[in-house]
Amino acid sequence: MKLIFAAEDTIIGIICGILLIGLAGRFFELKLPDNFYLIAFIIYSVAILMDIVNEARDLTTHFGFILFSLIHSFVDLAIALAFVSHFSSWNMPIITSTIVPYLASQSIIFGIGAYLVIGNVVWLALYPFLD
Repeated sequence: MKLIFAAEDTIIGIICGILLIGLAGRFFELKLPDNFYLIAFIIYSVAILMDIVNEARDLTTHFGFILFSLIHSFVDLAIALAFVSHFSSWNMPIITSTIVPYLASQSIIFGIGAYLVIGNVVWLALYPFLD
């Protein structure tokens, strides 16, 4: 259930991570309208959901990688949904009350952005070995 190619969710994750690093303003400043971040994280959420479905259908090959990838995808999905809730003010039952309050800190936003960039670069580097 991939749209274009197998690693599209990792590319979108890297882009969203760079957006967050810019939003935090530690290395460079990139302040965009909230709707831009909202759209980016909605697209990222959809890509993650398609990746989860794709990985769940293929549990027989590289089971360890698939399991670790599913865990990583669920963490990325929680992060993406937290930013969707943060930038849209939509109330998501568990996400809004537990994760969104942490997004008030610029250092946490930077850390999440760094996690998205580093984690998805690692998965992008591993893709040739998984197929």
